[in-house]
Amino acid sequence: MPRKWDHQTIDRSNEAVDHLIAERLRRDPDLLRAARSNLRRWMEADGLTPRPVFLEWVGILDRLTRDEIASFLASDTPMARRLRQSSPFRGFLTSDEIRHIREVYEEG
Repeated sequence: MPRKWDHQTIDRSNEAVDHLIAERLRRDPDLLRAARSNLRRWMEADGLTPRPVFLEWVGILDRLTRDEIASFLASDTPMARRLRQSSPFRGFLTSDEIRHIREVYEEG
């Protein structure tokens, strides 16, 4: 029987996704460009007052190196856990990769 997806399971699954994205980011600078593009598009959709969380991501992407961003994504700090909910790096994994991560967490 599949496991119920409580907040803790969702957080752990999102963390696994970010670990995989962090590995890729270290190898592929195009991911950073794509994340900036996602963030820019989301902020434009917000209009004159972008969400504060998007501004936090702008600060991270503007101030940290690619390796530092990858380390942040893979970290378990309160800030990293909170910002996972609105990561501009979402959408960068294949459906098979996402399915595998979900299967792991559904099995417990």
